[in-house]
Amino acid sequence: MTTMKQQIFLLTLLLLSAANGFVTPSATSSTRQHVIMQPIISSSSLKLGSFDEYSQTDPDQDLAYEDTLVGTTDGVAMEGKFVTVAYKGQLMSNKKVFDEGQISFRLGDNKVIKGWDRGLIGMKVGGKRVLKIPPQLAYGDRGAGDVIPGGAHLQFDCELKGIASNAMEEKMAE
Repeated sequence: MTTMKQQIFLLTLLLLSAANGFVTPSATSSTRQHVIMQPIISSSSLKLGSFDEYSQTDPDQDLAYEDTLVGTTDGVAMEGKFVTVAYKGQLMSNKKVFDEGQISFRLGDNKVIKGWDRGLIGMKVGGKRVLKIPPQLAYGDRGAGDVIPGGAHLQFDCELKGIASNAMEEKMAE
């Protein structure tokens, strides 16, 4: 049982965190737990390029995306979340498909190309999104073996299949 002083402290911390754009998932639980504050990340805060005006010749081209289907569930992909994504990747230069399948990973852990870590943020489970990714957010000038040449612009058709809500779900998705 918490004392009135502890409850006021937690309430003040929660209010201050919310005012500064942070959420505190454990602020309302036991006072013995550590409070972890994470910035709120939304897809609207990313500096993304225009999907229709994407240019393969512009060296400063940024990531661009288009939602072809907005998901219907409450789960939203954000940095730190463990996601499962079905995808098809192709070279933008000739539309050649170089890979397709399903993968599970934690967003922001640098386990996938940067274009994925940035481009999947804000998706809802069940949603479909097309990513156009410039080389600097993909495989750069080195490429990837014989499949993806250096300097390649990539397009991925992605579907967010799920977001794990606990460690057991993460293990099952691996």
